[in-house]
Amino acid sequence: MTNWKKKIFIYAPIALSLVILTSLVYPNLAPLAATLKTAHPGFICVALIFSFMSYLFMGFSLWEVLRILGHRLPFWETAGVAFVSTTVNYFVSSGGVSGFATRAHLLSKRKIPYGISVTSSVVISVFIYLVLSIIIVEGMFLQLLKTEQFGTKFFEGIAGVLFVLSFAFVLVLMFFHHELRSAWARKIYHAVNHLLFFFSKKEIPEETFKEFESQLSTGIQTIHSRKYELPLVLGYVCLDWISNIFILNFAFRAVGVNMGSTKLVIGFAFGQLMTVIPLLPGGLGAMEAAMTAVYSQMGVSVGQALAATLIFRFLYYLVPSFASIFVYWGLKMSEFRHHGRHAGD
Repeated sequence: MTNWKKKIFIYAPIALSLVILTSLVYPNLAPLAATLKTAHPGFICVALIFSFMSYLFMGFSLWEVLRILGHRLPFWETAGVAFVSTTVNYFVSSGGVSGFATRAHLLSKRKIPYGISVTSSVVISVFIYLVLSIIIVEGMFLQLLKTEQFGTKFFEGIAGVLFVLSFAFVLVLMFFHHELRSAWARKIYHAVNHLLFFFSKKEIPEETFKEFESQLSTGIQTIHSRKYELPLVLGYVCLDWISNIFILNFAFRAVGVNMGSTKLVIGFAFGQLMTVIPLLPGGLGAMEAAMTAVYSQMGVSVGQALAATLIFRFLYYLVPSFASIFVYWGLKMSEFRHHGRHAGD
């Protein structure tokens, strides 16, 4: 029964995404196939380079936050942890929880306390959502200036910005407000225990939670005392998003479309709105539908718009996800060094 529940939790969102994607691709199969046959391999290679540049900047952001918190790891290991934990979310739809859990697990094997892992993840998440909200706002107003109409896309953008900013605001509020953080940490602890018991009949001990809470408070105090070092983290997050936009740009170049930056940002912004849907892993299906609709309204053919978004999905999501299997294997192989060093100390 427990295995059945786990499988439903993991595979049902993936199945839903595939249904949405199939309903989008099948009616446009002929123009899509014709476009992909003539795709320029050089531009696809450049897009792939920017894909891995994006993950590289993710690694830099995590490495820098851990450094601020007083925990130094080899950069390649930190980048590997960021790489694997990010790709996990593309297959397990959990609103980012699966990525948090994977990152905390991999860092714990390197003697990084869970509280520090959560602190670093929260700091990075706040910056990611703040920059994303700026991109969405920019895309929304560029669309408004372009059409001079308050259409559906405009109000979708408003709703998306409010959602993203609200999420970032909640993270910041809980980060700085000790009493609120403590109260919600206990609520989350009980909710997680209920969820764990539902799936595995196990629970987190009270002593473990108290130790985690102490580590979290220590990490947050450290961030407060060294907050002037955070702009570098913000810079890495911005470079990550810029790399994302370049992936999409060269995906369009590969299918013969060289659009201006205004159109590119508008479609990218509305597509990224779909990736924050907790039910769908990585917004699979919804992102492609949104981007295809926006770009086709701008005069790009459906075949080219759909082909470019699928190339973007393949290069940024699927290729790194398969590569992360080998990165994970490398991380597991390196764990013995940390255990040996700890024993020696």
